[in-house]
Amino acid sequence: MLDADPSTTGPDSTTRRRFLRATAAAVVPALFGAARGDDGVAAAVRAVTSSTTAPAADAGATAQVVETNSEYVISGQTVQPNALDEMLSVGLQQLTRTESTPAAWNTILRPDDVIGIKFNSSGAASIGTTPVFAGVLLRSLVLAGFDPARIVMIEEGGATRPSVRTARPELRYSDRTVDFGCGSDAFIGFVEQVTAIINVPFLKTHHTAVMTSCLKNLSHGLIRHPARFHSNGCDPAIARIVASEPVRSRLRLNIVNALRVVTDGGPRARADDILNFGGLLFSTDPVAADAIGFEILNLMRALRKLPPLLVLPTIPPQLVTAARLGLGQADTERIRWRRTTV
Repeated sequence: MLDADPSTTGPDSTTRRRFLRATAAAVVPALFGAARGDDGVAAAVRAVTSSTTAPAADAGATAQVVETNSEYVISGQTVQPNALDEMLSVGLQQLTRTESTPAAWNTILRPDDVIGIKFNSSGAASIGTTPVFAGVLLRSLVLAGFDPARIVMIEEGGATRPSVRTARPELRYSDRTVDFGCGSDAFIGFVEQVTAIINVPFLKTHHTAVMTSCLKNLSHGLIRHPARFHSNGCDPAIARIVASEPVRSRLRLNIVNALRVVTDGGPRARADDILNFGGLLFSTDPVAADAIGFEILNLMRALRKLPPLLVLPTIPPQLVTAARLGLGQADTERIRWRRTTV
């Protein structure tokens, strides 16, 4: 396995953001000379994100994002379950610094938890990775000793329920209205049904919010009237909804499904805008995961000769608001980004 940690190399070094952009510009011609098309783009992004060297220590890092990646996990829309299972296991163990997948899960979850897994149904049919992902994730939890009767999944498409008896999700909306400070709404009953949430978003561009991944999958995917909270680029609504007690107190883990990434035109997922990347991002910090996801999106767009979503150091406003509300770290210079190819 190759383990690389894109980060700064010292106090006098160029920032990682600038380094990545400069490296991208340098390696694109060579990489595209050898490999063209979407597979070449994905290979180029993997090369760029693994090409920096790690500092001697993680001084100053306040958040961690682990990326696992495989060039064998996906071909077209076909996901290889064994490769995905290895990526999941390696990512969990690195994130929790444990030596087995069951130990990793038991670091994140309690034996008495009712575990809620939140996928994203928007664009799922075109992206085509959710059914296999749901099956691999569920199997991993069960092998770690968690009772499927205490696992609740939503937006996974129902693909795993005939073979594994997970709990039926509560899809009615709560009678309780929550004031987010930018409007009020009710959460789907699933939120009160569970004690721990595993957030499994896609990585996509978004025509209103610039990007959508961890934060927006929770904010606009768990409330009754999401359309009410799209003004001003969904800011501060995204951060304020995630910062509300029902979500914040339950969120345990984010696993970004970046097997196939929507690099343009999101949140819709048109075939021409989807790139096979073959990656997963793991973090307990949804802001940090989105900050790294934003950099990956911009790199992919650069390698496809698309303009940046925003010109760095500008980042999506919901990340700034979320960091200000204490939801996590938006400054990538203070995020330890560990990358492993399996």
